[in-house]
Amino acid sequence: MTEHTPENLKETQIQIATPFLPHIISLFIMVIFDQLAWERKFGMQFFLLVIMILLALFIMARVEKKQVPWRSYLLLAPILLGATMTIFQKAFSTTFFNIVLTLSGLALLAITLLNGQWTEYRIREVALGILLLIESMITDPVKIFIEHKLTQKKPPSGEKNQTWRKIRPFFIGLMIAIPLLLIFGSLLASADLIFREHLSSLFDLFKIENIAELLFRAFYIITLGYFLTGAYVHALVGSAKEKNISPDKPLVQPFLGHVEAFTVLGLVNLLFLSFIIIQFRYFFAGQANISIEGFTYAEYARRGFFELITVAVLSLGVFYLLSAFTKRAARANKCIFSALGILLMLQVGCMLISAFQRLSLYEAAYGFTTLRAMTYIFMVWLGVLIIAVTLMEIFNQFKRLALALLIIFFGFTLTLNLLNLDRFITQRNIEHARAGNPLDASYLVHDLSVDSVPALFEAEQALETPPELKEALTAILACKLTIRDNSREERSWPEWHFSESTADRLFEKHRSRLESYPLSLNSESYFYDEGDQRFEETYQYYYFEVGGEEIYCMPVD
Repeated sequence: MTEHTPENLKETQIQIATPFLPHIISLFIMVIFDQLAWERKFGMQFFLLVIMILLALFIMARVEKKQVPWRSYLLLAPILLGATMTIFQKAFSTTFFNIVLTLSGLALLAITLLNGQWTEYRIREVALGILLLIESMITDPVKIFIEHKLTQKKPPSGEKNQTWRKIRPFFIGLMIAIPLLLIFGSLLASADLIFREHLSSLFDLFKIENIAELLFRAFYIITLGYFLTGAYVHALVGSAKEKNISPDKPLVQPFLGHVEAFTVLGLVNLLFLSFIIIQFRYFFAGQANISIEGFTYAEYARRGFFELITVAVLSLGVFYLLSAFTKRAARANKCIFSALGILLMLQVGCMLISAFQRLSLYEAAYGFTTLRAMTYIFMVWLGVLIIAVTLMEIFNQFKRLALALLIIFFGFTLTLNLLNLDRFITQRNIEHARAGNPLDASYLVHDLSVDSVPALFEAEQALETPPELKEALTAILACKLTIRDNSREERSWPEWHFSESTADRLFEKHRSRLESYPLSLNSESYFYDEGDQRFEETYQYYYFEVGGEEIYCMPVD
């Protein structure tokens, strides 16, 4: 059996000067996060968590005397953008992509903190790095304890009790402090009722009926703290090793002949070309041709829209795989492959334009929704990716695909934030109604976040808003205020959100006017059987009407 000594552990040992510091800091961060987030509404908690994680990471790097390259600091841009905008954007879709962007940036920072090579990483390095990060998150917190114990020198006989001598003063101080805390705490609780309530709420956690909650919270704090420890160790140790990135050395040796690849690309190009020729007239007169063919807006816009997007995405994937697996030793073969690939990307771009126009026609008829607005943005950035792939093929730079995908995802998320999705949808739908189209009042009431509230007030107060539309907007705002007041709870400072604060300020400013708006009251009866008896229940709710349509507001208590 191999003996574990410091000498034969040097190659596998986690070289960290303060092996227990990541555990302590990670646990401390998760305890604070639990206090900020448990049974609270989403507000500043995610932003504060990210700030704590980053501060701890760079402080530990300084303590460990690790040199962080300047390129690693560039990753703070996507991380802080995503984390910060969770405070300023309330729309679920935007918040989701902000969180994904932040977590992606943190993962990339963890695997490249000390080597700074993230700008050079290909997809394979990113994928392998994430797998190694996951492995470290599972194993490294335990490895630190094991390797620290194995590498400890046996203390001389005169120093066996040195550890106890260091701990004993703290233990004695704790024993003296506990009774004093109990005495002073009881006196202060008697002196101030508010302090007593806070003290009571603290001890309520240890009541027998709260044990399950306490155990669950302790479990997830320890578990998340454990994984965070592993991520810190990987960032401080595992990311130091520089990777030998050879752009000309493929992960898998090309095995597909150029004839096979040319056949695939040629036939797919012919199929796409035939589709584009048939669809060509719709690029210039889509609405006119709808009436000629007898299609409705919905039939024309929905028919094949998502199929075209799927074709575009799959085409990019097929071209990337063919580029990686096709033998192209001869210059002529390289040129033909590139020409066919570029032609494919151009035709995919044309189909993307077709899909974009279909969505435009649908939006012109029915207005915007979150899905339609996000699809618009997605198609624009998918077009940017097509251009990037084309340029990478021309200049033989497919090794930059991972970086291109990161930049495009960053651009997509940045666009969502700059656009303020729910505000944009509200403005466009109101403009749609000003043009004489029906207003989807139910969507404005129930499906958009508080990001839409400023745009609703602006349109309601605008002089150019027609009286009938102004009346509808006032009803929408009165309904939203009623719903808001009915579900309102006192928010603590970790739950503060810019959009919520802005909406509160606007509603308070116009409260008296909106509260006086006469929402209608309706009653509905329904019957149910219980045993041999039949019962009738009456259900009452507030509503208002827009264009003859009844818009549900909320039930009557």
